[in-house]
Amino acid sequence: MDAGLKRELEEKVYAGERLSREDGVALYGCDDLAWLGGLAHEVRTRKNGDVVHFNVNRHLNMTNVCTASCAYCSFQRKPGEQDAYTMRIEEAVRLAKAMENENLTEL
Repeated sequence: MDAGLKRELEEKVYAGERLSREDGVALYGCDDLAWLGGLAHEVRTRKNGDVVHFNVNRHLNMTNVCTASCAYCSFQRKPGEQDAYTMRIEEAVRLAKAMENENLTEL
């Protein structure tokens, strides 16, 4: 992203202006994470002050069997593979109940 577009986006953010779809696409394509984080911090601080909320979640995957073969996935297994699993409902409920005292906000 060139310096002129960065300045334009900064001005919009600091002025509290609504960003356009094109602005969002430009921000999404930007690889300057420190700069993006600074803009996000500005908006979050303006909206919420120094209050920060965290979501505590756990994933309960009923199965790792998949036939999609996504190139980026190291989680999935093919049916019949050694590490493939599919949980019974009773097992999933047992595991979920074991997490009850973890102060989760999302399961």
